[in-house]
Amino acid sequence: DIGEGITGKADIIEEIARVYGYDNIPETRMADELPPQLGNPALDNEERARDLLVAQGLQEIVSYRFTTPERESRRLRSDTPPDDKPYVRIANPIAPDKAVLRHSVLASVLDAAERNARVRERLALFEIGPAFLASEGGDLPDELQRIAILLAGPRTLPGWQPADTAPMDFYDIKGILTSLLNCLCI
Repeated sequence: DIGEGITGKADIIEEIARVYGYDNIPETRMADELPPQLGNPALDNEERARDLLVAQGLQEIVSYRFTTPERESRRLRSDTPPDDKPYVRIANPIAPDKAVLRHSVLASVLDAAERNARVRERLALFEIGPAFLASEGGDLPDELQRIAILLAGPRTLPGWQPADTAPMDFYDIKGILTSLLNCLCI
């Protein structure tokens, strides 16, 4: 299994070290310093947003990026014109209902809400993930990071202590978005 070129030389050195015994090779420290570590501000902001939303009582969902145009069109009102942007088609989809890449994370959140509304009275869900749009000039699609938040049901579930069981409304989502934007703009 010894390859050619540099790979072959590395394979021979590895075989010699294995026969000689890895424990017999003395330990040495790296001669050079590690390069400076660079942060990823976009990923850091995304993680801060996740942490903030979870701290406010929302549950994160992670869904497939694959869908069908019909399933995505369910998120639109019936009097809205259909989404005419071309979808990125999967060459070999894993299932017929996973044939294209999604345009929106909203459809995924609505699907999760539909499945969970039967068993839960209160839903507070969010998803942060990519939406894919066919690019005009390249082979790879444009991958846009999106967030969807869904609130339904009472503010708090009834318990043995008095609780605010009024349904969540516009002001609840406004409060969540205000604190999210304040946190990310700092």
